[in-house]
Amino acid sequence: MEIKNMPGKLIIAAVFLFLCQALCAQEAGYYVDYIDGKPKFTQRLVWEGEEHALYYEVLIYVDNNGYREYSKNTTEDDLLLVSLPPGKYRYSVTPYDLLGISGEASEWKEFEVLPAFQPVLSGFTPEVFYLDRNLERVITISGDNFLEESEIFLFSNTDFLYPDEVTIVSGKSATLHFDDRKLVPGSYDIYITNPGGLSAQSGTFTIGYRKPLDFFLKLSWNPLIPVYGYMNEIIGPNVYLAGASLSFEAVSSKRGNFNGGLEMSVSFNYLNPAISIKTTEEYYPVSQADAEIFLTTFDLNIVLQRRFNLGQMALTFRFGVGVGTVSSSLGNYEEGDILIQLNLNATYLVRLYRDIYLEAGLDFCNHMSPVFSGLIKPRLGVVWQF
Repeated sequence: MEIKNMPGKLIIAAVFLFLCQALCAQEAGYYVDYIDGKPKFTQRLVWEGEEHALYYEVLIYVDNNGYREYSKNTTEDDLLLVSLPPGKYRYSVTPYDLLGISGEASEWKEFEVLPAFQPVLSGFTPEVFYLDRNLERVITISGDNFLEESEIFLFSNTDFLYPDEVTIVSGKSATLHFDDRKLVPGSYDIYITNPGGLSAQSGTFTIGYRKPLDFFLKLSWNPLIPVYGYMNEIIGPNVYLAGASLSFEAVSSKRGNFNGGLEMSVSFNYLNPAISIKTTEEYYPVSQADAEIFLTTFDLNIVLQRRFNLGQMALTFRFGVGVGTVSSSLGNYEEGDILIQLNLNATYLVRLYRDIYLEAGLDFCNHMSPVFSGLIKPRLGVVWQF
């Protein structure tokens, strides 16, 4: 008669298991019952049934400086439920027919019962990951019976989140390192499962957003370059260096392909050929002495932002309208003229330190009134996120 091999090792005890391979319909293995809050493991020894067997005798030996008889059991089924303490064992099964005559005993099958431990979770820190804050994603948990083989993860109704790295310290604490890009907002319980299936959980850990919007305050240097239209015709496509802008931007903090928002800004430009970089030697109607223009513009732009590298970089597109004034008379421009313009710009944001960023890009402005002009304004500035 052949005993079914049982798959692997099971760890048991009043916390331990044991292992074997199953070859037929019945499955070898174990299950756990909790009695007064304490786990009790029950193992299933399984073998191939004999067609005319009335019952089976199962002889179990334990290795105690040599194998000695541990128990002798009889059963009419082709399986036996036992609860064994840790140790090395072997067992053999003998069938008996209707006349009580024994058949051929099976070969001895060896197995080992190893200790298992009930994990305990007593606390964890922090209690929340804010996705809109630039922090390391590490959870420290405390308790007892943490093993190198322990499986630790976060679980919600819809998601499992597994740490990229787990460090166990003295069996009583563990640090869990998570990949920021894999985090999903929600409420989670922290689970730990030890070999053998003993587990513990603690909750609730939250992944979310501290605020719905990220705010950016920006101070930029904005030189101006006329590229076409009336402004280009009278003062030329030089780089007029005296320009600055102050911007306030509010962008959605939630993660997505693009985050939307609004930007409000005010910019100042002083156009004087004496403070410029010449790009051509051509003659223009206004001499250096005569050309002195002050432009003040207020802009309202729609923002689309794509973030990269855990929020350390971002590509931002903006489009909108602006209203400005001219504070000098020049050709078709009169003192106090109101400018209406369309805006389009793109910038790249790079974190320098914590919540301080460097921003660089290009603004394009198309004046619709009082005369038609196209301007490019390079942007280089410092940004504070709060």
